Amino acid sequence: MIINIEIKQGVKEYLNSKQTRDIYIEMANRGGCCSGPVFVPVVKLGKPTYSNMYAPFEKDEMTLYLPKKVINKETENVTIKLRNFLGRKSLAVNGILAYKEKTWDKDKKKY
Repeated sequence: MIINIEIKQGVKEYLNSKQTRDIYIEMANRGGCCSGPVFVPVVKLGKPTYSNMYAPFEKDEMTLYLPKKVINKETENVTIKLRNFLGRKSLAVNGILAYKEKTWDKDKKKY
């Protein structure tokens, strides 16, 4: 599968300031008690702990690790951009969809 990865202006300089060239996308649980587990993409610095669950992609002298679970036909274009909110810089990702665990609704109906 071919994925088009775009690195926006400022990302490389931000990574240099953090002394890393590796980033990975973590699917973090941001769900609530009523909605159940909802996993959204979050950009993390460095290499992932469980590297066997990730696919590495080289771009502009950086390595982006994407979770193998989210690589599908809907993940064609991934963009990493620098976000600056009230002077705090961080990285954000576009192009990876959040998802909800399908098993949670089934478990909920048991009670």
